[in-house]
Amino acid sequence: MGTGDDDSTAATRMSAASAMRRRAEAMIAAATPAATMARSPEEREHLFHELQVHQIELELQNEELHRIQEELELARARYFDLYNLAPVSYIMLSAQGVIQEANITTSTLLGVPRSALLQQSLALFVAPDDQDHYYLYRRKLVPGGRAQVCELRMLRHDQTPFWVRLETMMVPGATTETTVYRVVMSDITARVRAEDVVRELNTTLEQRVNERTAALRVSEEHLRSTNAELERALRLKDEFLAMMSHELRTPLSIVLSLSEALTEEIYGPLAEPQHKALDTITQSGQHLLALLSDILDLARIAVGRETLELQPIDVDIICQMSMLMVEPVARAKGIQMNCMIVPGIVGLYADDRRLTQILVNLLNNAVKFTPAGGSVVLEVITDAIQEHIQFSVWDNGIGIALEDQGRIFEPFIQADARLARQYGGVGLGLALVQRLVALHGGSVHVVSAPGRGSRFTINLPWSASENVVPVASVASVASVVSIPTWVRSPHVVVADDHEPTLSLYTDLLSVYGYQVLTAQTGEDVLALVNAHRPDAMILDIQMPGMDGITTIRRIRESAAIADVPIIVLTAQAMAGDRERCLEAGANIYLTKPANLRNLLTTLTALLPASLQNVA
Repeated sequence: MGTGDDDSTAATRMSAASAMRRRAEAMIAAATPAATMARSPEEREHLFHELQVHQIELELQNEELHRIQEELELARARYFDLYNLAPVSYIMLSAQGVIQEANITTSTLLGVPRSALLQQSLALFVAPDDQDHYYLYRRKLVPGGRAQVCELRMLRHDQTPFWVRLETMMVPGATTETTVYRVVMSDITARVRAEDVVRELNTTLEQRVNERTAALRVSEEHLRSTNAELERALRLKDEFLAMMSHELRTPLSIVLSLSEALTEEIYGPLAEPQHKALDTITQSGQHLLALLSDILDLARIAVGRETLELQPIDVDIICQMSMLMVEPVARAKGIQMNCMIVPGIVGLYADDRRLTQILVNLLNNAVKFTPAGGSVVLEVITDAIQEHIQFSVWDNGIGIALEDQGRIFEPFIQADARLARQYGGVGLGLALVQRLVALHGGSVHVVSAPGRGSRFTINLPWSASENVVPVASVASVASVVSIPTWVRSPHVVVADDHEPTLSLYTDLLSVYGYQVLTAQTGEDVLALVNAHRPDAMILDIQMPGMDGITTIRRIRESAAIADVPIIVLTAQAMAGDRERCLEAGANIYLTKPANLRNLLTTLTALLPASLQNVA
């Protein structure tokens, strides 16, 4: 029951008791001795009984009054505690701002005895710097308005400052003098200090952020400068590699092409000792070419410039081609080579040129380190559940010690320096294998022991959906293609800034019935093509003046000569060179040194069938 209900019940009970007391007193007053004696015995008995009843009722009422008084005392004590021991200060101010009433919390907060607070102005406890603020705050108070709030500093009795929040409401009286103010005062010192700390932290944080931002700007500028230097270094490296590729491939192309031309006896018949000498020259040139290609490949992969041309390939053709490339060396050592492909494996999605390079490097290594009379096996299996295809090359050669197996995939590293002297090589093959396999998203590992041979296994991503027979690629076409006879001599423009190269290809093509026109600049090429309308072109890229790419574009832009077949034959073999040439309009892209038979076969395929004699 609420406080209002308690007060109403108590008042009702007290009123009833007063009425009963008045009736009893009236009855007693009326009961004079004479009146009493004049009554009959029955009336006197009734009156006595009624007085007894009233006496009992009065006693009950008296007990009830005592109980109500005790409840009121308890309620008063409870409300006294709630008021005086509240967590906030309750203050009653007069119209002049003088303290009329205050709870114990106010006394504790201000450090002044409660009795000493009364009749003192609250403004006395306001900090000097906030007096104006307090004055303006009081001016805003209006009768019957909502409670107004302000925050300011006050001083305790010992002059210790603290922050408070004042919520004041004006309670109007009958006159201005009787108007009072009810004030709720809360200590907010902890909150203000926390806000100060947060504000200081924010300021410090902002300062640190500014400092960090400035440092980041400096770092960013330094990084930008470093990146620019790195880009410049990479560009210079690419230019250097491109230049070295061109400068090394060009003379090497002449050596290998002349050796091939001499072997084909284009310049006349040769004796057996001469053929052997040419074989030695060819093998040495091929070794240098392979070394140059490996170095350039590693350099491109290291800087992220190597990309794969993924396409469906025939697993059997890739394996057979790889075996054929290594077979002559194996046959010379009396090493038996076998290829085992699990039945049902036909297709794979990969870069056929790079996968062939991986397998040839592994097979070459196996043959190199396997003694005469040994064996080398290429095995292919798949795992549809794990979704990978596995190529394993194993041999019964000299093997690799366990402590050396972790180093063999590093560039220019061989397990034993003595092996380099005995078997040759610079240690690039396995390093290139590992990086090319990684580009395919695969892995490579080795199991080996000294004297017990080695097993190199590569795992490449594969799924059953890839296991289809792809359309036959150019690589699967037999390399021996007959050169036809001509209805008339095909006109071919050969453009190269290297005079020995021009002489070589002029001699070669002339032997096979071609009429050759030569040029050393892009401008000369355009003049010859417009003047003679050749049947085909063999074009180098790096030429003085107008380069090969620009020359191709100019030809494709001219309607009269736009359909002339163009073969790019260049020593530029860096990443992106092939794409740039084909995008410009070249039909075929070949790198020097090119196999003469392959070059003739490619050129023949581009010429109109009407030029050929039908057998």
